[in-house]
Amino acid sequence: MDTKNEIIEQKIKSIILKNASLNYTENDITDNSDLVEDFKFDSMSILQLVLDIENDFKIQIEDDFLLIALISDYKSLKTYIIDIMSKKEEENNKNEYSN
Repeated sequence: MDTKNEIIEQKIKSIILKNASLNYTENDITDNSDLVEDFKFDSMSILQLVLDIENDFKIQIEDDFLLIALISDYKSLKTYIIDIMSKKEEENNKNEYSN
């Protein structure tokens, strides 16, 4: 069974592939991938990627992270989203117990 992080990673890869201008597979995306260099993302595709991630995960990416160097690095992007989702889950659990 997939862990939560693996499920998140698969979803991120799916969003990246949806926004890539060329045909790639999930196997092409590694922790060393750079979305700009390796997948030819431009500013518009990065913007669409951010919007899709925010919509699909129901999160908001903080302005501090909206630097092309951070967003275009797959490992940084993945780690950032996993951290947000973990904090969101903790908050939800905390709210469940307080009710």
